[in-house]
Amino acid sequence: MKIEDLLIEIVKERPVGTENNEKIIALLKEEFLALGCSVTALPFKCLVWKKGSSTFKIGDIELKIEASPYSAAFDGTGEGIVIDELAALQTTPLRDKIIILRGEATQKAMQPKDYPFYYPDEDRNVILRLENERPKAILALTGQSQLSGMNPFPMFTDGNFSIPSGYMSESKWEQIRQLWPADNKLSIRIVSENIQVQSSQLIAHKEGVNSKETIVVCAHMDTQYETMGALDNATGIAILIALMQKLKRIECAFDIEFVPFNTEEYFGANGEVSYLKYLDNEQKRISLVINIDSPCHIGSNSAISYYNIHENQKYIIDQTITLHECIEKGESWYAGDHCAFAFRGISCLAVSSSDLFEGALAHIHTPKDTIKDVDRELIGGTVDFLVELVKNWSKILDK
Repeated sequence: MKIEDLLIEIVKERPVGTENNEKIIALLKEEFLALGCSVTALPFKCLVWKKGSSTFKIGDIELKIEASPYSAAFDGTGEGIVIDELAALQTTPLRDKIIILRGEATQKAMQPKDYPFYYPDEDRNVILRLENERPKAILALTGQSQLSGMNPFPMFTDGNFSIPSGYMSESKWEQIRQLWPADNKLSIRIVSENIQVQSSQLIAHKEGVNSKETIVVCAHMDTQYETMGALDNATGIAILIALMQKLKRIECAFDIEFVPFNTEEYFGANGEVSYLKYLDNEQKRISLVINIDSPCHIGSNSAISYYNIHENQKYIIDQTITLHECIEKGESWYAGDHCAFAFRGISCLAVSSSDLFEGALAHIHTPKDTIKDVDRELIGGTVDFLVELVKNWSKILDK
């Protein structure tokens, strides 16, 4: 399949478990087989989220809010309480309250409950306190996300979190403050439904010559809801497929597994967890992981960042980078699928847009993430660099 045609097929809203997502799984499996790879599909259960019109009523005024992705539903009235510092959650009675979170308390999103790769104590303590106290519902007033283009952003994106929640812009706070009723009674309606379905995690296998170790090339294929996911991460999948096409007739010293992760944007990371269990069961020795996430933003280069790479190997890769005009060395970032491997001490490279945090991020997780912001030529240049890297990895290891 031509990469341009592949992009057109993939650039659409495609959260895990949805109809679009399942169609792309079938498309990728067909392409993997056509490229001569054997394919493994690891099944897992997940939730598909449906939402309706959610509202917050204060006095006689009804305001539109957004349900948090995967939230439990709620429709009721309760005593309102405002929390503007997370520390106050630990000392304030919360049972049966409708909590308005704002200010310092909503500067960043909570990590999903029991997230398998990174669950900081600060977030764990907040979730434990809320679930132990059992407020009726939470409305988070948020602004610009630190990790995406969303404004406002959901503070909770978590089907494991039992408290119903929604969100709206922090800019509404002054209106809410002025309308606050003397009896503190608030009403909130969160229209949200989770439907359990089954999906799968694909793995394409290319056998090496007398190989005892494996290179993993991965790029997540799923999106969040309400985004087309061109940069995040249809471009990553396009590079993965184009790399497979270039390597098809090249003998490699390593087995290569091409993995289109299907739950990078999902609160449970089910696909990643399934794949790691598969690696452990198969007792595979991973020599290198290359994760491709949000590359090829128009006007940028492709940036390569290092994790658990020895200094002498970094030097060789740096030299290779200088031979490719569209490639540059990037700063480490810990918010992608490479983290699951890096935290295990495995050597990893991450490929992203060089302006990820200064430019591309403004589009990510929003309706603005469309194909018009993708540099098609940069896809080819990035693939050429990765082909050279994979072909020479055994030599790099010897340095």
